Formats: sequence, structure tokens, C-alpha cells
Amino acid sequence: MRQAVISGVGVVSAFGVGAPCFFDALAAGQSAIAPIRSFDVSTFPTRVAGEVPIPEVTAEWFWQQARRYSPEPPAQLRARAESWQREGLLRDRKFAFAVLAALEAWTMAGCEADDSSSQAWQCIALGLEHALLADFVPIVASGAIQWSRASAEVSSAIQFRTRVDLALDLLSSLLRLQGPRVVHASACAAGALSVGHAASLVERGVTDLVLCGAADSMLNPLGLGGMSRLGAPSPRNEPDACRPFDLRRDGLVMGEGAAMFVIEEEGRARRRQQTPLARVLGAGSSQDAYKATAPRPDGAAAARAMQRALARARLSPSQIGYVSAHGTGTPLNDPAEVRAIRSALGGHAESVPISSIKGAVGHLMSAAGAIEIASCLLPFSHGLLPATAHHRTRDPACDLDIIGETPRAAEVEYVLSNSFGFGGQNASVILGRVR
Repeated sequence: MRQAVISGVGVVSAFGVGAPCFFDALAAGQSAIAPIRSFDVSTFPTRVAGEVPIPEVTAEWFWQQARRYSPEPPAQLRARAESWQREGLLRDRKFAFAVLAALEAWTMAGCEADDSSSQAWQCIALGLEHALLADFVPIVASGAIQWSRASAEVSSAIQFRTRVDLALDLLSSLLRLQGPRVVHASACAAGALSVGHAASLVERGVTDLVLCGAADSMLNPLGLGGMSRLGAPSPRNEPDACRPFDLRRDGLVMGEGAAMFVIEEEGRARRRQQTPLARVLGAGSSQDAYKATAPRPDGAAAARAMQRALARARLSPSQIGYVSAHGTGTPLNDPAEVRAIRSALGGHAESVPISSIKGAVGHLMSAAGAIEIASCLLPFSHGLLPATAHHRTRDPACDLDIIGETPRAAEVEYVLSNSFGFGGQNASVILGRVR
């Protein structure tokens, strides 16, 4: 079988723009949860998040970041950014994050203009909630404008952007990507599913090159308000509000950002003298068929996703050296995931190291799986397993080998990343070290 490898990665997170600052912060055991600055949260019960450290995404900020990676001449790139700002595209932060992370991954992989020909696929996960709709809701509520479903015109000041593949349009124009494209929208599992899908396309010979990953930002009044109504976020507005697997855990913390990858056939990367970052060995998925906003308590369906990934990778449970957990820090999710890991890995579950990065960067929703797969490169590049920020008190219901607040030095060959989404979608991806 053809082997799929990751040859480039790009990250935008609460630690900043760029994969290096993301990996360096994880290696230092840092957390970036802080008060939200991008809009007024004084009336919201939740006021902290893993927010990308920029109050407003402007054309100037985007251009300054993108010119480090973009193949376009600086003047042309600036004009493009200004055009996107005029059209309102930068109001939805996830679009800018997706483009920046993709440009970084594309550059790291050493891809040239010719690489973005008709065969290069895009498999990207994006949140379906739109920040521009958050602008629209209070205006309608105030009675300032009237809106009819029969009319596409609302107001010259309001511009709807409802297509979920809008970020792919921006990337296609920048990188001249002409191949097929797919948008994954399976909630918090979508990012992991996009990586698994991309690897499958390469393995089956459908294409040699895929740009994949995910971006999301629900840090706007509509997104934050909706999650607060669900009761999912921690009620405490402190930097340590998210405590995965900890006895004191009481809810998640929202985050935003993007993680993008170039996945290609290993021989192709080697011919370009590009050293792969990791091999994508297997992926599996399943469906809880239980509740929209709660996992199956027994973890049975999530266990099947892990078992299918193991079967695809042709590995035994004992070969997994680290598990990157979904680990939301909610009362229901963490014990269910522990049961799922025990079911999938058997006796090996008692000794395999496990951690969650959500206490460091927050829950990136549709992008959670992608950024957590990016964090799984840390053992290969730094010889470190990521810490579980704010995990201090052992919970008898989560009594596996949970890595605490300090990263753990380790040399591992295979890592397993879990992502479980609203609606019951489960996804697991296995990466392997490149020798």
C-alpha cells in the first residue's frame, strides 16, 4: 500500500501564529487561556477562552502574517487582503486562520506553484457557525432593518457569507489549487476526519497530494452565547478553568484557531528531498447514536473508532506509545473516554501515557481534532509528550496514566489521537515516527 505522510504543518492557536510558537509553548508546558478581548463579554457567564492574541483581524495584520509564507508578491498580497476586508471576509476569524495555517503548511512542505495543479485535493473541516450572522442577530432584534426570506437583500451594511467552502475559495485563489475539494462538518470530530480522509486518498492512489486540516472560531456573541446556554463551559472565569481528567473539572473552555497539513505519498516527498514529519498509519470512525450533546457513558462506540484505526494501521494496542485524548474537562466526557480507552487498548490502557491539550489552547470545536493531531508531532520532533494543563488532582473515575502539568520526556513510535464530536461522531487517527 502507498504510504501517506505529513510533509508540512501550519498552526494558528492561542499561542500565536505559526507552528514553532505552538510547539515551543507545548514543550514548555504553557497554557494560553486568558480573558476574551475580541468583543465585550461583560454580560456573558463565560469570559475566558483560548483566543488567538489579536483583538481584530484586519487586512494589515493578515498581510503582515501571510507574507511570511505566501508565494504572492507583497504588494499583490496586500491588495488581496484589503479586498477581502472590504468584502467582509476577514470578519469571520476562522477564514483568516485557515489561510494562514494552510500557507505555512504549504511552505514547510516545500510545495511550489506546479504542485498546486489539477491533482491537488483539499479536505478541510470548518465550523458551520458564521461570525457575520452574529453581527446580524442584534440588528434584526433591534428592529433596525426588516428581513424577508423571499428577498436576498437585507441591508447594504449586512453581507451574508453562508457557503461553508468559502475558505477553500480563498486558498484556491492564493495557491491556484484546481483539484477536487471536500468540506467536513462533523462537529468536533471534523478535523480528525479530514486528516483520515486525506490519508485514504493518498493510500488509494486517488491523488499524490492533499491540503487538509481544520479551522474554527466561535468566539463571537452568537457562538459564545450558544455554548453558554448549553452549559458546556466551565462556570469559573480563571486561566485554569479547563481541567481535563481532574477531579475538580467542571466544564470546557472554548478556543479558536487552525491546524493545516500537507499530506502526500511518501515516495513523492522523498523525491523532492523533503523529510516527512510523520506517517499517517490509520484512521477509524464510529457513531454513538446516543445523545446530541453527551457521549455514550460506556464509551463503546468511541472504542470502536480506536479499534478500527488500529486495524487499519495493522498495529496491536501494546504498540501505542501515547494517546492524545479528546479530554474536554467536562464531567461526562472524560470518564466515558477513559472507559473507551480501556475497552480499545485492553490491559495496555493501564500504562500508556495520556494527555489533553484543551487546558492549554481551549476546545477548538471543528478544529479540535486537527490541532490535537498537530500536537502529536511533538513526541517525534522534541521527544516530549504534551502536558495536561491544570491537571492536579487525580480522579478515581479517570485513573489511567494521565500526564500532569509538566510535559514528559519519551521516545515513542506510534501515537493515537481521539476526537469525539457533538452529535456522537467519533474519530481516531494513528501517526507513526519516520525513521
